[in-house]
Amino acid sequence: MLAILIPKGDNKLYASLVFQKCKDFKVYVSEDDVYIPEFQDHLPLVQGGLTQVEEPFVCILEPGATPDKHFVERITRCLQRHPEFDVYHVNPSGGRAFPRKLKQTKFFKLTVLEGVRAPLSSFIFRTAVLREKAVFRSDDSLDTLATVLACSQEHPIRNVWRQRLDWTAAELPMDAESVEKRIRERLDFYRWTEQFFGEDNYPIDVNERLKLYCTQLVRLYPAHESAELKELLATFQAAQGTFRKMRASSALKAALKQRELELSRA
Repeated sequence: MLAILIPKGDNKLYASLVFQKCKDFKVYVSEDDVYIPEFQDHLPLVQGGLTQVEEPFVCILEPGATPDKHFVERITRCLQRHPEFDVYHVNPSGGRAFPRKLKQTKFFKLTVLEGVRAPLSSFIFRTAVLREKAVFRSDDSLDTLATVLACSQEHPIRNVWRQRLDWTAAELPMDAESVEKRIRERLDFYRWTEQFFGEDNYPIDVNERLKLYCTQLVRLYPAHESAELKELLATFQAAQGTFRKMRASSALKAALKQRELELSRA
């Protein structure tokens, strides 16, 4: 019933799957995965990606995720009892718990406005829906938030009750090139949400959106030069008709001032 897709695994992740109480799953791995010889006699390994998945539901586990022995068992039980949803979620350990059912707009507010962490490994997707609606970045890495929003249009997100996922976030490189790449990716995500929701259905109004964009960029990348942020925002505005006549520089200045105040109080 469940496929576990591992684009790039580690020893700890594979070992955690060996000890699952429920064995009703397959593990899809890349051909050059160095852990295949070590675990091929202990796990139902299949070489392939999302296009090869045959099971109706799929979970994509990345390095840093360590499922406990009940992970597959409780997910399978939830899928059997509530098969009508397209997206399911397991609360990451130490993070804020989702409610049992989460509508698309509430998910947006929790993750984008309130900053609740929702890693890719914490979601289970209906395979056919994921194939149809997955959102990829230019480097082919899956955009988690956009994909969850796209896949939860028909039904709310169902939380797998009483199950958590041990998850450690990867350390992000802070060199100038990596920081600028993440800023551009964040702006790409905002651009995508503008198209996805449209002006009439966006969860917050246009002034709040511009304030949000500026505030999050400054919070995420406080060491970046404000002049470069202004240039990036100007490019973003030019591409989005909604924001063309708005003064992004004022919103950015307010966000920078607020960030300085927060740092001085820390």
